[in-house]
Amino acid sequence: MGNSNKLISAIILAVLSLNLAATLGVNAPYWQGNPLKMYPGETREVFFSLVNGVNEPTTEASVSLTKGDDIAEVIGENKYTVNPGENEGGVILGISIPNTAEIGDNYTVGFKVSYIPSGGEGNVKLNVGYDVDFPIEVVSQEDASSTLDVPSTISKSIIYITIAIIVIVLLIGIIILFLKRRNNERKIDAVK
Repeated sequence: MGNSNKLISAIILAVLSLNLAATLGVNAPYWQGNPLKMYPGETREVFFSLVNGVNEPTTEASVSLTKGDDIAEVIGENKYTVNPGENEGGVILGISIPNTAEIGDNYTVGFKVSYIPSGGEGNVKLNVGYDVDFPIEVVSQEDASSTLDVPSTISKSIIYITIAIIVIVLLIGIIILFLKRRNNERKIDAVK
């Protein structure tokens, strides 16, 4: 039983020592189960935010298309500076579905984000890359426009988690206030 306690302690220590801050990454609003829906002849700009962890150094990122260059292009710059804790800057892709596309056609667009952390002496520099591929489904114009303002499942999950945390904190606060009041009443009764 002593070895299992040591193992559990080691696992708990390892989990607690992890840095849970976000690190470099790409927020992709579309993925295999949630394709971008566009209609034949449509042109749209799609935004992918670049994210850097609060404790990470300022990072340079370059972007290049890996798939779908016949319908997509990187708009604007293809090099970015991502500051610590930042998630507002990002990649903008211009996507144009051909007029000859038919409803039900599918395309795949992909791009690679290569990060090169900047740093002074003594810092270890790593080249980190993220490949982002996402599907595009050709739908009718009505179906494409009905999906423009629908929040993603990830956004809904974040909202629900935030609300749950607020409710839990409020409940804990109410319980603490109740227990303090109860203790104060007991002290008053004890004095009488």
